[in-house]
Amino acid sequence: MPAPRWERFEGFLWETTSLLVVGEAESLTVDPAITADEVAAIGRRAEELGAPVRHVLITHGDWDHVCGIGGFPDASVAMGEETAEKVTTGAAEKSVQRAVEALGFVPARSPRVDRAFERGSAVALGPFVVETFPLVGHTPDGSGFRLREVGLLLVGDYLSAVEFPFATSPAAYRLTLAGLIELLREDPPETVIPGHGPPLSAEEALGVAEADLDYLRSLHSAVVDALSRGGTRDEAHAAGLAVALPRESSPDLEEEMRGFNVDRQIEEILPSAT
Repeated sequence: MPAPRWERFEGFLWETTSLLVVGEAESLTVDPAITADEVAAIGRRAEELGAPVRHVLITHGDWDHVCGIGGFPDASVAMGEETAEKVTTGAAEKSVQRAVEALGFVPARSPRVDRAFERGSAVALGPFVVETFPLVGHTPDGSGFRLREVGLLLVGDYLSAVEFPFATSPAAYRLTLAGLIELLREDPPETVIPGHGPPLSAEEALGVAEADLDYLRSLHSAVVDALSRGGTRDEAHAAGLAVALPRESSPDLEEEMRGFNVDRQIEEILPSAT
């Protein structure tokens, strides 16, 4: 039986990645996105290769990662338990609809979940064995995936060469990056697949991870220093904004993401500073 192989597809926004992993007679797609047409192209390609999509795997519940689930009505959809809760409660669908209203694209049908797994377990999806692990900090529900047979490490919205960290919890994000750095050094995959931007070698991904961790550590230090000198919240915010970013990002998101990170960092520190 030939080894599985993979192909990457890119959505119209933010260099969003959809992945197709092709087996002998069936395929797995990860985070299919964004428009109905883009998602349909993934399905057509799988059919052309004689391996229709039978499995959908989701890294986390942000709208740009769940919006294509409905394009595969005959596939089994798997995701971590926390992400599954976003789908079953309707929160994921609401976020997709807000994006549709803001951006005006035509989505696939509504997201759903057929199988929820505990992060940290190995999951068999047909012929594909997926090692799962939590990736928290961007969102609390993030899952990372390793498909050793194909040499892939899939990291959702981490380790992007075209974005910098967008951290709902900077402290958790720092811990996640530390774990990824250890993995990339001690057990490197052939290829790292971020949710946005191009695939990376393990060495390239390690460089991104180290730069992102330096940024978040510097952000933490800047906010702590400002508050410890008796600075106000506004002064701490200004100090955080002055921290250099690890790389440029989408101009329409950079200011929002930067300010968001600073606010979250202040919120994590202030309870112990007052």
